[in-house]
Amino acid sequence: MMGKQSGQIQMVILDIDSMIPEDHLLRRIKNCVNFDFIYEKAAPYYSPVGRKSIDPVVLIKMLLIGYLYGIKSERRLEEEVSLNLAYRWFCGIDLMHRVPDHSTFSQNRKRRFQEAGIFREIFNEIVLKCIELGIVSGETGVADGSFLPSNVSWDSRYEAVETVQRSTVKYMEELEAELSFMPGYKEPENVKKEKESLKSRTDPECGYIHQARKKGLGYLTEMTVDTRHGIITGVDCYPANQRESDIILEHLKGQPCKYQEIGLDGGYDIGAVHRGLEL
Repeated sequence: MMGKQSGQIQMVILDIDSMIPEDHLLRRIKNCVNFDFIYEKAAPYYSPVGRKSIDPVVLIKMLLIGYLYGIKSERRLEEEVSLNLAYRWFCGIDLMHRVPDHSTFSQNRKRRFQEAGIFREIFNEIVLKCIELGIVSGETGVADGSFLPSNVSWDSRYEAVETVQRSTVKYMEELEAELSFMPGYKEPENVKKEKESLKSRTDPECGYIHQARKKGLGYLTEMTVDTRHGIITGVDCYPANQRESDIILEHLKGQPCKYQEIGLDGGYDIGAVHRGLEL
């Protein structure tokens, strides 16, 4: 006998927690990381009066879901969290509440958190938690840079002429202080010159990638990975018209994990980097 759904709407009491498998990635993360520290980090960026904002922990968890599951569009992220029970459960949004609008993410980035450094603080806090749990050893790490193309049209490019200050590369404060005490050291002159560079009208922060295998507009990302379990402990992003050897020391210094050994490729093999690592 053929079955047919009646279409009758029923009222049920649903326990979402019981529907999430024990080995689900989001459950494993939730069991290990308490995200409540974000409230303290985000407190300076909210007014003590006025209408309540979207929960900042929910915003960060949704961004984490987007990263983990390759959801690059904020509009699609809103839709996926709304439809996926595991995503809702991880963010603490029950079925009776609406998922934050995709425009909320853009407005928080542009108005509240831009240049605030809060995302780095949250990242570093989670790395410290990994160190406490023994997931990150801090013994040996490997670092490298990678050029990533920007999501812009090549037709958006234009030649910009900027007046920049010509001086020696600033590696890090400790190294600069040591060099200043060496015999014959001279403070670099503040000489200004005009520099031509390619920029994008739609993404003015990117730079021009000029490599044998890669060309175009994009960014240089510098990343460090702890070798014990492959956990990323540091990420920095720069315009593509930079050299990896110029940024590696500050990149390593800004991490909460202080490595005993660091593996680098031949692109970093210059005297300043060697001495900086010693320091």
